[in-house]
Amino acid sequence: MILAAIQLDTVAMEVNANVHKALHWTRTAFENGAKYVFLHEGLTADYAPDPMKYGRALESVEVFGFAMLAKRYGGYVALGLNEVYKGAPYISCVYLDGNGVIDVYRKSYLWSLPDRDNYIGYIHGFRQELGILGHGDGPRNVRVGDLLIGSLICADGNNPEAWEPFRKEPPDIVFYQNNRGNVDEARNPDFCREINRPMVCTNRVGFSYYHFQLGGTRFIRRDGTIAVAANTEGKEQAIYARWQDL
Repeated sequence: MILAAIQLDTVAMEVNANVHKALHWTRTAFENGAKYVFLHEGLTADYAPDPMKYGRALESVEVFGFAMLAKRYGGYVALGLNEVYKGAPYISCVYLDGNGVIDVYRKSYLWSLPDRDNYIGYIHGFRQELGILGHGDGPRNVRVGDLLIGSLICADGNNPEAWEPFRKEPPDIVFYQNNRGNVDEARNPDFCREINRPMVCTNRVGFSYYHFQLGGTRFIRRDGTIAVAANTEGKEQAIYARWQDL
């Protein structure tokens, strides 16, 4: 079984263009034999001054397109969705197969400046989450096909309690979805060794407003070694790993 992880340069608020690009890259990953395709956090709209305007519901053409790809290739997609749910904006990871939405994990530990009074949207790339976005109920395991996937998103990982569900019930693989500078950090391989499980970390690349994101998307083996890693030069790339090698 082959897993793919993709790092893309997406543009804030350009939902149609971002989805169009991601569909092409996801299709290519399936054509190359991938069963599971993992995409980065907030792929559809990045960060926006009006997250309600640029968010999309689960019942939207943007989400439906990935389900149709999953159906055509008999695979699964983990999509980073800027979501609108019950009248509030969220940063969500949507798991899809050919029948549509399997499950949704909504980011739970939201990022914030230490002093929110210092927040200026255009200076901080509209990345203030706490007090603006809705939050989920905590990282958890999600059954997606044959795999039990431990799901958490970016700032979740800065909170020690966010990792506890995966210590109590280790999943088959941890999916750590990101949208930040890079994901080359010791914490992630250390955690793989601790629970004896592999991890896939995705990240975006390119400019998010004036912030240049380096990428570093990677598959980490259960022993903490790197199975395969994408570039950290801000270039778009898809990487592939065989399940038996993790």
